[in-house]
Amino acid sequence: MTRPAPHIVKAKLHEIDVRNASDRRKRDREPFSVAAARPNEIQRILADRYGRELPDDDAGRDDAFVMVNALAWRPNAQRRIPSWLSLWAPWMPADEVQALTAKLIAKPYRWGPDTIGKRLNLMDVDRTRLKITTIGGVDVGKAERLARRKQRARQREEQRRRANGSKTRAEYEAQSVSRSKPWEALGMSRARWYRLGKPAAETSPCAA
Repeated sequence: MTRPAPHIVKAKLHEIDVRNASDRRKRDREPFSVAAARPNEIQRILADRYGRELPDDDAGRDDAFVMVNALAWRPNAQRRIPSWLSLWAPWMPADEVQALTAKLIAKPYRWGPDTIGKRLNLMDVDRTRLKITTIGGVDVGKAERLARRKQRARQREEQRRRANGSKTRAEYEAQSVSRSKPWEALGMSRARWYRLGKPAAETSPCAA
């Protein structure tokens, strides 16, 4: 087989680099997907709980069921599920793997965050520690999680404004006219101070 000329090889390599760069830009622009993030978060929980392999018992099978259901919503689920089970549940018989894969690919369950949290018995302290966002905690409801999320958003906005040089409300009020009461330093009433055009001490009639 004749080897391609160097300039042809260089052009092909450049074409591959351009295509790969384009693919990376497309991936960077992809919006956040719960279906894509959830299997990673479930695996994070299982790794924290068991290490690198599920136990060969009812708890291990139930957790495997939860993970397989999440993978059933992903592309190439027919390949993803057996591959994951071979690593995390190597004790599971091949016929059980095939049956579980076929069952959940045919009709996966559409579980919400709280349902999955209950199936995994995920406590809020572990949810926070593991940075889980698509799965709820069994001891903290959706309303409380939403309130906390809003509070964190307000704190981030406050930090952004402070970084841009904005004053806090306390600082603003401390420097406001109502707080400083410059008319008292000039020995006049507030109404007269406004009538005279808000004079400073060095320009006011009283100062003179």
